[in-house]
Amino acid sequence: MSVIHKTRIVGKPRLERISLIKTVLQGYRSRLDEELQPHGITTSQLRMLWVVEENPAVSGAKVARICSVTPQSGQATLAVMEANGWIRRRASDVSERVLVSELTTSGRKVLARGKSIAEGLNRRLWKGIGERELAELDAVLEAVVRKLER
Repeated sequence: MSVIHKTRIVGKPRLERISLIKTVLQGYRSRLDEELQPHGITTSQLRMLWVVEENPAVSGAKVARICSVTPQSGQATLAVMEANGWIRRRASDVSERVLVSELTTSGRKVLARGKSIAEGLNRRLWKGIGERELAELDAVLEAVVRKLER
């Protein structure tokens, strides 16, 4: 039986690494949500706006897959963003039953503000860590992602 102490799992060093990664992700998301909240946007909405920007005329199902959320959750978030005037949804050119999303001018402004906040948080989090160490970390994480994709 493992003992959890300060996000470390004693006796399971391989799981400790995953635990640390999870703690970083949860902490980052929590902090980003705090910083975005005064601007009326959530981390989930920011991520979805980013996906819509990178994938013009993207379906809600694809947005949900990319963001690792259920289709129902994705549709609910897209509906809120549409009501806020950040995206416009229309029938796909391929199928009238599929709605695709596009950013509006207002959505581009919200996304730019959110990106700026996220980039500022990133700079603060990685400050004091050398470029070589960050490049090594990136390489290791990318190698793990490739293994998971097999």
